[in-house]
Amino acid sequence: MAKKEISPKTRESIQREIRKLMHEWEETGKMTTSRATYRPKTKEEAVKQAVAIAYGKYGVGRAGKKKKKK
Repeated sequence: MAKKEISPKTRESIQREIRKLMHEWEETGKMTTSRATYRPKTKEEAVKQAVAIAYGKYGVGRAGKKKKKK
């Protein structure tokens, strides 16, 4: 199965979201979404978490695949 290309606008939005989350983590030590609050201990963990949150928000990759409720 071929990977779906991400449009430039979506890629830009994802990058902006990651920057916002990382700035929040640097200031407060946590990342807050509408569903949960994450408290990664290291910068490496924070980057991974920010990427996962951003991809999920924009429906890209495995994090973006949501099952429909019946």
